[in-house]
Amino acid sequence: MLSIINSSNLIGINGYLIKIEIDITNGIPSFNIVGLASTEIKESRERVKSAIINSGYKFPNSRIVVNLSPADMKKEGSFLDLAISIGILKEFIKKDDKYLDESMFIGELSLDGKIQKVKGILPIIIGAKECNIKRLFLPYDNFLESLFIDNIEIIPVKSLKQCIEFLNGNLNLNKDSIIENIKINKKEKHENKYEEDFSDVSGNYFVKRCAEIAAAGNHNMLMIGPPGSGKTMISKRIRTILPALDKEEMIEISKIYSSIGLIDNQKGIIDKRPFRSPHHTSTKQSMVGGGIDAKPGEVVLAHKGILFLDEIAEFDRKILETLRQPIEDKIINISRIKYNFEYPCNFLLVGAMNPCPCGYHMSENECRCKTYEIDRYINKISGPLLDRFDLFVEVNSIPYKEFKNIKSETSYDIRNRVQSARDIQQIRFKNYDIKTNDEMNSSMINKYCKLDAESENTINLIFNKYKLSNRSYTKLLKVARTIADLDKENIIKCNHIIEAFSFRKTYYKYFEQR
Repeated sequence: MLSIINSSNLIGINGYLIKIEIDITNGIPSFNIVGLASTEIKESRERVKSAIINSGYKFPNSRIVVNLSPADMKKEGSFLDLAISIGILKEFIKKDDKYLDESMFIGELSLDGKIQKVKGILPIIIGAKECNIKRLFLPYDNFLESLFIDNIEIIPVKSLKQCIEFLNGNLNLNKDSIIENIKINKKEKHENKYEEDFSDVSGNYFVKRCAEIAAAGNHNMLMIGPPGSGKTMISKRIRTILPALDKEEMIEISKIYSSIGLIDNQKGIIDKRPFRSPHHTSTKQSMVGGGIDAKPGEVVLAHKGILFLDEIAEFDRKILETLRQPIEDKIINISRIKYNFEYPCNFLLVGAMNPCPCGYHMSENECRCKTYEIDRYINKISGPLLDRFDLFVEVNSIPYKEFKNIKSETSYDIRNRVQSARDIQQIRFKNYDIKTNDEMNSSMINKYCKLDAESENTINLIFNKYKLSNRSYTKLLKVARTIADLDKENIIKCNHIIEAFSFRKTYYKYFEQR
């Protein structure tokens, strides 16, 4: 008996169709799996055999060969257990071959026949849709995660026996009641609220304005200031003023998190923008991704969110240099012998650092560092990496009266202005594959960054006096375009150029003399 069952393999953050061919013939009883299978898949022989027997079915006392096609693709994970079992038990299934050809089976089996949750279900479902699969049988515990993908039938099953009974028409899964309960839970769980709020931040109005501009145009920003001045506090609140994720962005982010098993079991999807804050002792692999399985790193996990590098000058310089290309290209390529993985990493980079090893250089407190120590500390961040930042801002300690007497704006108030600016950009770039000003290329800058005569003269003076690089010049125009959007102006005016350049003064104060 020969049967062919559809299943899937996860490579990177994408799901690929796997054809499982099961041939059962007379001969010395054996159970072999071929087709470049990993250790966990080869071990599925024992799981499948025990699950079939403990589910009340007879395991064939025959020669069984399971081929995983295509044979040249490395198969990993425990996704194939259910599909292999269905192929072996095909003689007990009443559904015709056409129904099975249009179906895909995903799930890991316990020895008692129960189907365990697997990671990576979102990319698997998306991959199944691309292969014109009409329905997908998956673990019941993955059902919540699968509800956010449309135009494919999802059938959640708790055990191998339940799956067989459903295929034979002896069991009716009341999915509507399950979905209704999940919708009720989603209303309770998916409240897009944060514990942090900008109303907690007193003073530092210039810094908060910088954060607003960064959020409005997705511009990278670097904060410099003494310890305890509020750099980390402000950084953690930037995501509270970013626009809410749309469904497409939620699925895009959740696909990444699902592939490495980081989806919240109570939500089934990532509904808030990521905020990743790796420690300065992080390795290169954990930052950009890699390893045998080419696992996504922090830059990928921060996609559509914020990558916060606290104490950025404490990071290993080689690790910081690996961020230059992902920051610029918004994607990262990880090459292996047989595969080339391309991961999205369009994030807002927020850096924070002290001005010197002791932290008090150019502040009200006395600095204990030698000049060479300050130079060595600042030199940990290279010029090309600094050139990737659009905004530089100094964070200073505030007087006592500002803690008590002035009420700061809430994140809600700031987010409304940011959303208005993002709406303008969305209309502007509706015919392009970008969403924010930070992503504009040279031709778009020429088209959308129109200057009046006064602003043209101002930027000419700035360019010549400070000898801006081409990248610094274009970033200055992009920031000015965002400030104009916040002011709802079509033309970039002189005050927009001046404000944009004011966020580079900190750069010249701390880095120009190196």
